[in-house]
Amino acid sequence: MEDKYNIKQMIIFIIIILIILGIFYGITVLVTNNKKENSTTDTTETSEDDVTIDYDTILVQNLYSQSEDSYYVLASFSDDEKLTNYENSISDYSERDDALKVYTIDLSSAFNKNYVADESNFDSEYPIFSETTLLKIENKKITETYVGDEITAALSSSTSE
Repeated sequence: MEDKYNIKQMIIFIIIILIILGIFYGITVLVTNNKKENSTTDTTETSEDDVTIDYDTILVQNLYSQSEDSYYVLASFSDDEKLTNYENSISDYSERDDALKVYTIDLSSAFNKNYVADESNFDSEYPIFSETTLLKIENKKITETYVGDEITAALSSSTSE
């Protein structure tokens, strides 16, 4: 009689162990599937054509590092209400045969925050900006500065001489 009792206990014990293992397996499957569904990784392939690098946008610290001897740099804040007008003027200017290269600087970028202040200063090693400004760089020096409506006027009347 004791043998039957021990066998019955052993079967109950094995069934309980199997139920616990089944519960753990089920929880693991649910958690794993949940992670896959909520995953933000993009598994689609991208071609080289999908990646673009903007060679016209520079940082203030690279202001004098461009390969051309003469060029313009528009340093602007991304929330400037006239930014679209400036960009249109640059686009029109760039289509001209005698146009100099025009680079842009986003003064709203964290990389350029050290070059933004309440008052502009173009006499230091690197300029300090308080508003959107167009700079003409010749031989690694600032030769002309334009602000506000002067920017569109300068680009419409400018020649590369």
